[in-house]
Amino acid sequence: MRRKAWIPVWAIIIASILIATQYGKVPPSQPSMIETLGLSYTMQGLLMTAFSASALVMALFGGALIDRFGARKVVSAALTVSVAGTVIGMFMASDAGLLASRVLEGAGYGVTMTAGPVIIAAWYEPAKRGLVSGVWGANVGIGMLISLGAANPILSSADWTGMWVFSLVSTVAAALLVIICVRMPVDAERRDRAEMEAEREGRKHGVLWGYMAPLAMLTAFMFFLVGGATDAFNSFTITYLNLDLGHSYEDANMASMIASFGMLVGSIIVGVVFARVRDKGMVLIVNIILCIIVQFAWFNLDASLPVMYAVAFFAGCALGAAPAIFFAIPPFVARSSTTVGAAVALVVLGQNLGTLAVPTLVGSVLDTVGYSAAALVMGGLSYIALVAAFVFRAQFRKRELSGEIEQNR
Repeated sequence: MRRKAWIPVWAIIIASILIATQYGKVPPSQPSMIETLGLSYTMQGLLMTAFSASALVMALFGGALIDRFGARKVVSAALTVSVAGTVIGMFMASDAGLLASRVLEGAGYGVTMTAGPVIIAAWYEPAKRGLVSGVWGANVGIGMLISLGAANPILSSADWTGMWVFSLVSTVAAALLVIICVRMPVDAERRDRAEMEAEREGRKHGVLWGYMAPLAMLTAFMFFLVGGATDAFNSFTITYLNLDLGHSYEDANMASMIASFGMLVGSIIVGVVFARVRDKGMVLIVNIILCIIVQFAWFNLDASLPVMYAVAFFAGCALGAAPAIFFAIPPFVARSSTTVGAAVALVVLGQNLGTLAVPTLVGSVLDTVGYSAAALVMGGLSYIALVAAFVFRAQFRKRELSGEIEQNR
């Protein structure tokens, strides 16, 4: 069984990284798109929003489609749609055409992100999923690093369409990998049978019971604010350094790569800290404070490149730690062991809604005011999340205390 498992599981992990290049290709392409197409900041945000909106819709329906038709068929079909969207996008010069192509591209991303945990759960029992799930969870960060690393050589000799060709090759490779390698185990060998039975048992409370967990909803709200601001940071960092501060494109891209690497480092560090520290709410509060400082400061900073690189790394550490915390919280705040999935779904929903709304909001602010005002918007949203984090900590501690009293009876 174990020999069989690594092939489909690692195939979907690699496919997830490859399709994440669709998400990561827009930020490094923005200076070229502004020069070639006259793209506005608002439209830059909308290109990220259209992609995320499609991914969110497909993620909502992807699980049911996978259950009915199988992971390989559904993911392969969705990735084929993404391939079509990328080909169409390369020939688009209008805002409407680009947005439509991004909607198609987002389909494969949303379904693949949904399929990953399903496939991992089917092939590995809960005690064996830690490492695999951790590697799978880094797919967006790794995909961003790959896109940013490829951007310098590609955009030095081509315009923004070069990045579309790059993502087309990546998406075709992801589709082939899924078609050839991804399989689900037969029902008798599935490692998530006990969880499926527990989920059916939990439905006696009603479908919405697990989704209405107060602390899970509060976590989703905080992730909406902080995660959305982080996406805006990723979306406009290269443009800020290149067009506003006058650094070369290569230097601006390097700063964004350093920030992305910092995000991976931050997620690893906070994962260890979160597991060891009992006061989970305080870890969340400290991280959000660091995010606020970063979001207020970054788009007001004009320093030498070495300083910008150093700040970019520490900014990435702070911003990258936030998703790791938010995704680690659901098991602690779910209403029961059978509704952890619902709590995770809420958090994912909050993240995606933030990606839909905040980059477009920040882009419109950039078009009308400037980067300092955009920094205020980003930091202000995270400040609201900080207030919510104090409420979360108080309620979480009360819940822990009541649980301890119940155990001692």
